[in-house]
Amino acid sequence: MCAHPLGAMIRQECHAKEDDMPDNRSQAAKSPLLPVALILFAAFVLSACVQSEAPLLAGSKPLLGMQFQLTLYEDFTKGKARSLKTAVFRWKHTHYALVSGDSSGVQYFVVQPFDGNDLLIEANENDHVYLLGRKLAKGTYRILPIDQNDVDEATRDRTCVRRNPVICTIKTRRQLDTFVRAAAAKTGGHGMVGVISATAK
Repeated sequence: MCAHPLGAMIRQECHAKEDDMPDNRSQAAKSPLLPVALILFAAFVLSACVQSEAPLLAGSKPLLGMQFQLTLYEDFTKGKARSLKTAVFRWKHTHYALVSGDSSGVQYFVVQPFDGNDLLIEANENDHVYLLGRKLAKGTYRILPIDQNDVDEATRDRTCVRRNPVICTIKTRRQLDTFVRAAAAKTGGHGMVGVISATAK
């Protein structure tokens, strides 16, 4: 269940309406970055509407480098972030692990590319939750929950092993891809913005 620091945001994020992202980004967001990594820290503070009890993203690699700092910009109002959080992560054998900072309770995660510029995130908690990173510009990504409501009722009934109005539990990568494809087909969407920077080893 998603009932730790992420839990309070599940109901909010899964049914959020489209939200405008900032028109004028900070200087940090404009600097040269590793764009893939921007999605990750945001994944930790967003709720996910699709989850699994076992990991589904096998064979993930350190696409973001061996260590990095992520700064998350969130709670945008009139194009400006009202808050930010920073954490450092390091690759550890099969996943990225938290080294220091505020990660909103998530200790490790993996990421894989999904269809062009999109990226799929599996954040490991009590259960494994899934999010999608949408590229807005070089070094800038919007983070979106994989939402069970992106597919119709019949597909949810067929694909979810268990579900309620908030959470759909799945067991296979094929089931996950059904929801990811639906999320990737959407335009706009509520999300957050993150920035990566190098850290000392």
